[in-house]
Amino acid sequence: MARPQAHKSKTGRNDPCWCGSGKKYKDCHLPIEQAHRAEQLKLREAQDTLLPKIIAAAQSVPEAFPAAFEQFWQGEYTPDQMGELDDLEERGAERFLVWFAFDYVMESGTTLVEQLAQVADVEGFEVDAYEKRLLESWINIRMRPYQVAEVHKGKGVTLRDLLDGDICEVADYAAAKRLNVDEVVIGHITPADRPFDAEKPIGYFAGAAAQLTADTAAKLVEFAELHLADLRRTQADATWSDLLRRRSYALNHFVMALPREEDDPSLLDKVVFDARVSLQLTADAISGLLGRDAPEASEDAANAPKEDTGEDAANAPEAPEPDATKR
Repeated sequence: MARPQAHKSKTGRNDPCWCGSGKKYKDCHLPIEQAHRAEQLKLREAQDTLLPKIIAAAQSVPEAFPAAFEQFWQGEYTPDQMGELDDLEERGAERFLVWFAFDYVMESGTTLVEQLAQVADVEGFEVDAYEKRLLESWINIRMRPYQVAEVHKGKGVTLRDLLDGDICEVADYAAAKRLNVDEVVIGHITPADRPFDAEKPIGYFAGAAAQLTADTAAKLVEFAELHLADLRRTQADATWSDLLRRRSYALNHFVMALPREEDDPSLLDKVVFDARVSLQLTADAISGLLGRDAPEASEDAANAPKEDTGEDAANAPEAPEPDATKR
């Protein structure tokens, strides 16, 4: 038998098949690949039609919005301002609705996407077979922070998950024009179609994502680690996935704390400091909960006056004065 060769996307119909079978490509893997591409095209099309149905379902349960708004926007906005959110926050209404659908835990103890997957084609949520397959594969999707590893002009981007380091390919022509290497995006990546020779499916942005400058990456991870440490007070073995299932809204709190216009590196230190104070985490507590030493406080934070946060926060670093650009 001939030795298998690397799969060539331009193998001729009458060329030997790349798999090494000795057969012509047209009599071996060509029909298999054609069937696979047709199947994947239907999944890609289903991705475009399923998300609007999910958003419409989210809009149909406004009675759940008040509590969800409190979580996501920390009380800064109310459901009455939904129509203004795209002006108040960059695509704020869309970002909220996507988070509400994928992440917010309803009174039933499940997310809206999980509920829709259970009742698809049964209780009024009409989807076709391909949309149903995608819906079932999206039940564990949560808002996550990513850093741009590569930009593929005219095609999409390669993203690295800032929390667990996983790499994903995202097909998005607009993102390839808008994003730069090392910038940070916080959003939902939904898998859909998978190329024949790929291990993972291609991802797509589910609606709008928050876009941050490259200098926020390290502090965002530090901020997330504080929330993981706090979660481990009650769930000792909590992982990043556990944190995002329970507190992905905290990522939006980080976004909200950033300045709208002027860059201010010292503000990033204050965002992290404020989280430590709010969560009442001392350096020793962080070290014990994360299994390593906590990052040192910045010089600005160390020299600022202390805030009265109670006994548990007595050893926390002192807060810098708020910057005028903070929202």
